[in-house]
Amino acid sequence: MRNIIRLYSFFGQQMALIMLVMLIGQTEVWAQNSDNSRTSLKTGLGVGYNEGYREIGTGVVYSIGWQKSYGTQNRVRLNPNLGFGGFMPFGITDSRDQFYRISLLGLNVHYDLIQYKPFSLVTTTGGFINYSRGLIGTGGWSESDNIKWEYFYTLYFGVSVSFALRIEPNNSKFAYEIRPLNLHLGQKDYFLGYLMFGVDYKFRK
Repeated sequence: MRNIIRLYSFFGQQMALIMLVMLIGQTEVWAQNSDNSRTSLKTGLGVGYNEGYREIGTGVVYSIGWQKSYGTQNRVRLNPNLGFGGFMPFGITDSRDQFYRISLLGLNVHYDLIQYKPFSLVTTTGGFINYSRGLIGTGGWSESDNIKWEYFYTLYFGVSVSFALRIEPNNSKFAYEIRPLNLHLGQKDYFLGYLMFGVDYKFRK
């Protein structure tokens, strides 16, 4: 019963954070300097697969960050960001029962490879630090003899890459991204891959 309560509490926190990110993404932000048109609030929501030193699962990933554009056509964008996720071994066989969270601190550089009117093909590279923590329980291979729950926490760092289709309508406060490929690779065989839909809110002048 205690584990069930923890599970409901865990997913309740995840949904609350998702709602907060979506609310922030729709909130009007007023900046105070003359170069505000190059800055924006960047949000994203997606689903993915995560595997670390001990943990493995599928779940929800969401992110929020600040973004600054450079160049005459704003083709280069610097994006420090925070990412969060919640995972369980849904659809994964021969895995121990578990649920855990991740918190990511990242720095990305986005570059528009191709631009055509409001559309652009974007490539991204960057680095990240990830803190994973949660509960790992029973199950897994029959010979592993996993009979109790235990808490774990692990720190990872590595590099990230992604590709996206970006839509930035003229005279709009919003830009939209569909990122079908997002990969984070780190030490201790860390892997995070996900599909994400993103919305950028451009600060007003």
